[in-house]
Amino acid sequence: MLASMAGCRQESDRVRITVWHQKTGAERDFFNRVVDEYNASNADHYVDPLYKENEEGRNLFIIASVGGQGPDLIFGPADNVSIFALTESIQPVTNVLEPGYLETFSERGTVTWRDETWLVADQIGNHLTFVYNKALLPEPPTTVSEMISVLDSITADLDGDGRTDQYGLTWNYSEPFFFVPFLTAYGGGLMDEDGKPTLNTEATISAIRLILEMRDTYKVIPASTDYDTAETLFKEGRSAAIINGPWAWAGYSQVGIDYGLARIPMIEETGRWAAPYISAKGYSVNVNLDQSKVPYARRVLEYLTGPDMQRRMANELATIPVIESVIADSVLMSSELLQASLRQVEVGIPMPTAPQLRQIWDGMRGPYQLIMNGAVSPEEGAQMMQEEVEKRIADTFL
Repeated sequence: MLASMAGCRQESDRVRITVWHQKTGAERDFFNRVVDEYNASNADHYVDPLYKENEEGRNLFIIASVGGQGPDLIFGPADNVSIFALTESIQPVTNVLEPGYLETFSERGTVTWRDETWLVADQIGNHLTFVYNKALLPEPPTTVSEMISVLDSITADLDGDGRTDQYGLTWNYSEPFFFVPFLTAYGGGLMDEDGKPTLNTEATISAIRLILEMRDTYKVIPASTDYDTAETLFKEGRSAAIINGPWAWAGYSQVGIDYGLARIPMIEETGRWAAPYISAKGYSVNVNLDQSKVPYARRVLEYLTGPDMQRRMANELATIPVIESVIADSVLMSSELLQASLRQVEVGIPMPTAPQLRQIWDGMRGPYQLIMNGAVSPEEGAQMMQEEVEKRIADTFL
C-alpha cells in the first residue's frame, strides 16, 4: 500500500528516473519489488521501470536516444555496449558514478570498450546451465552420451495416447544463443579475434547434427519449441531438465520444483565441456540524461548495483555478485546453487563485445531456423549463415 500511495504522488512532486530492462520471470518480480521499496523510501525522486525484450529494447533505445529521448538508464547484457557506444546512444558511466564506487567492483563488474567504462553490472554470468528436476533426475549426467541414455529412459508416453507426455530435456534450441554451448563443445565459435564470422565449419555442422539427433533420432527433446514452451514443460514437471540461465532459476522454486544446477554435459569425442557465453549484465546511462538528474541517477545506480542488492540477488536468485566484498562473503559462497553456477562459469567463454556480434546473431537466426525446420541441411545452413552474416557486416561496417 505504501508503494502504491507513493505512486499516486510520483508525477507531481518527484523527479522520475526511467529504466528500461529485460529482466524476466522471478528476476523481474524481484526487481519490481526492490524498486517499490526504493520508491517508498525516497520523497524527492522515484524509479519508473519498463520491461523491454532484449532485441526490441536495444533497437528502440538506439532510435529513441539518437532522437534525443529514451529512458535515463538501460539494463542489459554486455554485448549491447559496443553498439550503444558506436551509435552514441550512451555515455560513460563515469560521468555519473564516482571512481571510488567503481573501484569496489571486480574486473568483471564493469564493461570497458575503447578505454571508456560504459556499463556497471549487478551480476556476472548471463550463462546457460543444465537445470534438473531432482524428482525425475536425481543425478545430472556429465557426458552427452550419458545424458542421451538417461533422458531416453525418462522420455515417455504416460497415458498411452501415442504422444510424448514427459521429456528428458527441453530448451529453446531453435534460438542461436541457446545453440552456442554445443558449438563451443565441438571447438567452434561465432567469430575470430578480428570479429570475422566463423560459422561455416565442421564444428557448426557437428553441433547442429547433435541437436537434430536428440530431437529426431533419440526423441528426448520436443519436436519443436520456443522459450515459453520450454519453460512451461519444465515448470509443469513434464521435462526432467532444461537448459536455461540465472534469470529463470528462482521461478522453478516458486512452482515447487526441487532443482539442481550442473554443467551442460561434455562432448566425449572432443573432450570439451559445453561452454556457454559468460557476460556481465548491468546498467548503462543514456547520453541524453539531463544534467539536473545526475545526482538522482547516481543514487539509483548505487542502490540497484550496490553490495546490499548484490547480496540479496545472490541469496534469492543465485546470481553471481561482482562487488569484491560480496564475493568474499563465505556464507554466501557456501550456497549449493551458487557454487554449481560458478562451476559452469569456470568452463564458459567471455561474451565478445565486438559490435559485429549483433550482425552475427541476426544473420544466423534465419538460416539456423531453416535447418531446424528441415528446409535445408546442416551443411547448407552453415554456409547460408556465414554468407548472410558476412553480408550484414559488410553492409553495416564497410
